[in-house]
Amino acid sequence: MKSILIIICLLLAHSMYAQITVNECIENGLKHRPSIKTAQADLAVAALKSLDAQSKFLPQIALAYEYRYNPIIATQVVPTGLFSGTPTTETQAIRFGSNWQQNAGVTVYQPLIDLSLKSKIKESKINEASANWDLKKAEEDFVFEIVKSYSQILLYQLQSQESASDSVRSYISMAMMEAKFKEGKILKTEWNTAKINHNNNLSAFQKAFSNLINEKIYLNYLTNISLEKLLADSYAPINDFLENTPNNSTFESSIDFQKFLTKEQLLNQQIQTEQNQYRPTLGVQGYIGANQYTQSINPFLANSWFGNSYVGLSVKLPIFAPDKSINLSKQLKKQLTVVENQKEEYKSQKNKDILQNSNTIERLQKEIAFAEKNIVLLKENLDIYQARLQTGQLEASELNTQESALQKALVQQLQLKEQLNKTFMDRLYISGNLLEKFKK
Repeated sequence: MKSILIIICLLLAHSMYAQITVNECIENGLKHRPSIKTAQADLAVAALKSLDAQSKFLPQIALAYEYRYNPIIATQVVPTGLFSGTPTTETQAIRFGSNWQQNAGVTVYQPLIDLSLKSKIKESKINEASANWDLKKAEEDFVFEIVKSYSQILLYQLQSQESASDSVRSYISMAMMEAKFKEGKILKTEWNTAKINHNNNLSAFQKAFSNLINEKIYLNYLTNISLEKLLADSYAPINDFLENTPNNSTFESSIDFQKFLTKEQLLNQQIQTEQNQYRPTLGVQGYIGANQYTQSINPFLANSWFGNSYVGLSVKLPIFAPDKSINLSKQLKKQLTVVENQKEEYKSQKNKDILQNSNTIERLQKEIAFAEKNIVLLKENLDIYQARLQTGQLEASELNTQESALQKALVQQLQLKEQLNKTFMDRLYISGNLLEKFKK
């Protein structure tokens, strides 16, 4: 019993400790969360792939060398009769080459016009943008989870304080009942009822306190802040921060919606790439090299090397390639239709969520307004009861009951504000403004 009362006193005096802020939790969480680091690595990979795609327009340089032995030298039939004074149909078989041969040279190709390659570069940039949205989505979901846990801790703290106050009051009442029972002024059943009420309050307190500890352990998992600090320090409120959220939030700026738009853009670009694969390409190609011919192994034989070079335009027009899909464009268009349908479903769902969220906010705001009015009335009643107590018209126990009702109403008002706070947070998440709001 004494240990529980000590915990209760610590909870009621919790505001004396240092405060933890939601921004501190977010900052620590983003630094240490492996999923965020993974998304950052994926973005870096996408950026490197984008640079790799752009490098395809750099000159293509190839160096080739071979030294080979020709056991059988190729023979060509030459129409020697055409070189005589009177042309005839005479031919002669002549072997061209030597037993040993060296070939060395450099080939350079500079692409000038390649629509398919340009389209793939655009694809890589879109993929990079998609990876960036994935990173933002991972950050947004993680920030939402931290803020949700932080807000839940604030709510559990209020519930723990309320149940702690109830336990203190029921303990005082139980002690008073015990004294009266020993004096013979009340029945044993009345004292038993007081003990039952106190035990129920202790059970409610232990449940609320256990929920609070579990949520702080979860926040430790999310943020990597030491559990000792999360258990000992108090938590700064965030309701004033979230209440500045505009009421006309829409989902068009949300990351999920932008991901749909990026996916559509990528599919359209892939369709364009597929169409450009059958467009002509233009480039400049050049070659410089030399060949050696010898009858025996002698790589350095003088006067046995013969130069060779050329430079000119290279034009290619693909006609048919069996290694390429014959209906890829149709597949991509079907995928585009699927994405468009998913986007429309997402829009309908978000419209529904925004309307429900606005309705919940309106309800909670009205409940808070009623709670504030009730608190004013309870305070008026308390002033009246205090005046009656001074004149001897009221017992102290009745005044305690009124003070208890006022304290409970104040805690319930704070709980309503925390619920409103969570609803504002949900609206930020639905509209896609949560990450931007907290990063600012």
